[in-house]
Amino acid sequence: MAWNKQKIETKLYEKLKLDFTESPADADKYFGYYTSARDILVAENIFNDIKVIQKGLSDHGENHIMDVLSNANRLLGNKIDELDAIQIYFICMLILFHDVGNLTVDRKIHHEQDVIREVYDYIRNKKKEFEEERILVPEVASKHSGTASDGSKDTINELTLLPPHLFSTEIHSKKCSALLRFADELAEGPHRTSIFMNKYYDYPYNKKSVIYHKYAEITKTNIDRRNERVCLTYNFNISAKDGVISESEHKEFVELFNFTLSRMLKLEAERKYCKYYCDWLEPFKKTHVTFNFLVENEVGGRIKPIRIEPGISQLFLDDLTLPIGEKPKKFLSEHLSYEPETVFNSINVALHEK
Repeated sequence: MAWNKQKIETKLYEKLKLDFTESPADADKYFGYYTSARDILVAENIFNDIKVIQKGLSDHGENHIMDVLSNANRLLGNKIDELDAIQIYFICMLILFHDVGNLTVDRKIHHEQDVIREVYDYIRNKKKEFEEERILVPEVASKHSGTASDGSKDTINELTLLPPHLFSTEIHSKKCSALLRFADELAEGPHRTSIFMNKYYDYPYNKKSVIYHKYAEITKTNIDRRNERVCLTYNFNISAKDGVISESEHKEFVELFNFTLSRMLKLEAERKYCKYYCDWLEPFKKTHVTFNFLVENEVGGRIKPIRIEPGISQLFLDDLTLPIGEKPKKFLSEHLSYEPETVFNSINVALHEK
């Protein structure tokens, strides 16, 4: 597939021209830095060849990269006009390189910065002008998933407290990482799988990957900054014959619905997590979820589609917290050092040490 120029790429060039009015050659230079990296990644099939190494993954090719770029642009909305051109450049570079680590055989380390940097070095050829970028892009891109050094999932917190610099411009690395992470999380849908392969070759992937392809088939995402929401739509299709749903169909539905709920809750957690680190995402106050159920009922050799509304079609997950306080038991399960006996024992030990 040919690369389609994304709106955020157009905005990058426009902003470079504005920020470097006194040195227009620099605007072209920095845009060339971006496009040269992108064009090599595309021309050498580095994005698309991820499926050669990671055969079961949903799509991580250039379509996915364009999708994440588009999502980042829609998440930013008019806020992008307030960002420095080099800040936008850095966001685009993060998106280009965030998944290249999947070219390693071990999927579990695909996000690690040294794995990403190996591909980065191939593209940039360790040129002197990219010394800062060589550190920053893999480091910040690595925080889009994985586990932090303390064993938690708070990877973004490991980035430096004060903004680093790239091409003499202050870079908000935590904000950029959070934007990448949420834009990537929202890059889901039928375009990430093959409806043809799934239908005619019965999901020809390893067992653990099949559910991700089924999930991609039923999922649509939309970013609605104006109405302060991200939208998830799930379209479930269930087969029946003469009004009877088979046990195998029943089992398949339950498995997919359970998985869908887990992915829905993960996206909602990512929305809140990414907002914490990125005020560019502040407008997104809720996740609006729509469930559609269509039964394809076969009667006399003909399929009659029947829409079913089981009373759960709309769901809003938001930031509203009622002032009723959190149950101590739940708090203590997450903060063991605050357990009263533990606190008392610590006081007692400290007292005897005086």
